[in-house]
Amino acid sequence: MKVRGQKLTGVGTRAISLPRADGSSVALTLSPLPLGFHGRLRRRGLIPPRPPVRVARDSSGKPVRDEAGLAVMTADRDDAAYAAEVETYHRRVAVLVVDEALRGDAAVSFEASRPDTDDGGEAWVGYADQLFEELEAAGFAAGDLVLLCDEVARLSNLIDGDVTRARADFSSAAGPPT
Repeated sequence: MKVRGQKLTGVGTRAISLPRADGSSVALTLSPLPLGFHGRLRRRGLIPPRPPVRVARDSSGKPVRDEAGLAVMTADRDDAAYAAEVETYHRRVAVLVVDEALRGDAAVSFEASRPDTDDGGEAWVGYADQLFEELEAAGFAAGDLVLLCDEVARLSNLIDGDVTRARADFSSAAGPPT
């Protein structure tokens, strides 16, 4: 691709300092997310959970019916199991965003083995869970993920995408999914 006759090549990176509780910092180099990152997440099996459905009821507790007499169904976004699934999904997206953004930083390596396939399935879900455990064992806090995801979002020119919407939903208190 050319803009004003100049060929666009490469991606910019940003060096950041991740502050630690003891006053020290960790130097990291972040790269923007590639075009199509969110599509790859879907192909890799990372899909937002769907809320369970329940029968809609009127103020007296009777089922609401449509013109054909069928019960009207509504999404139950208050379901506790669904809320836990959403949190787990957002946590997985966050650690995979961090993983992707740090791929160009030669000083950073993870012990978890990155899957060599883009097929859906448990490989990428398991990898995301392993990354989360590894980051947690390294002393990363939820705020560290928020800070990193915010920086990646800015660097990737994401205004209101999955990363920025999900950033407040990671919690180490829930622990890794079982």
